[in-house]
Amino acid sequence: MDRERAFELFTSSAAQGFAKAEYELANHYRGRTGRALDLDMASSYLERSARHGYVPAQVDLGFVYFNGSGRTPKDLVRSFHWFKRAADGGAVIAQCMVADFYRQGLGGVERNPREAFRWYRLSATRADRCAAKSQYELYASYASGSGVRKDLPTAMDWLKRAAEAGNPQAQRALSRAYENGAGVPRDPVLARMWLRKSREGVAPHDDHEHEDESKPAHAPRPAHAH
Repeated sequence: MDRERAFELFTSSAAQGFAKAEYELANHYRGRTGRALDLDMASSYLERSARHGYVPAQVDLGFVYFNGSGRTPKDLVRSFHWFKRAADGGAVIAQCMVADFYRQGLGGVERNPREAFRWYRLSATRADRCAAKSQYELYASYASGSGVRKDLPTAMDWLKRAAEAGNPQAQRALSRAYENGAGVPRDPVLARMWLRKSREGVAPHDDHEHEDESKPAHAPRPAHAH
């Protein structure tokens, strides 16, 4: 391992416009190598890498503008621009975020349930940590008929997939379904099991907040944070 030599090579490659090298330098100046912290340089290299088409940089830049900071104001218009480019480039997490923008009409994007459904459907079967979230959103779409024809059996199939994948919101919804016999046979045992699973890792004093998220599938929800 020779970090100094790696830095020299990345710097040389970045000077020639290689997007991955620019991204590595952005991470270097963000302090991720433990050797430097220069947020202005980090931002400059991240922008350059994203503009040169490097998808991971586009994803990061989308979140930079989505969350905002003291250095970079929140800008949902720019956030959507970079998420959309990354989504078109195949980034699954960006596809999830683009779906959220269309579902909620964020950043000046016209609300479009059908387009949101298309992006959630695209990302729901991918091997990515956001897939379970997209699976839950497909359940919500089929259950309410938002962006797709209402289909309760298909909705429940997606809800079960999301719950089994570990999505707490889906686990709570599945618990309520078994408790009330909504779309599945009433089963108090399974209702309690899925409720317990939804609470795993949640501190007792946070449990009321955990439960507050239990809203009908068609209710508007804020975009998820990553």
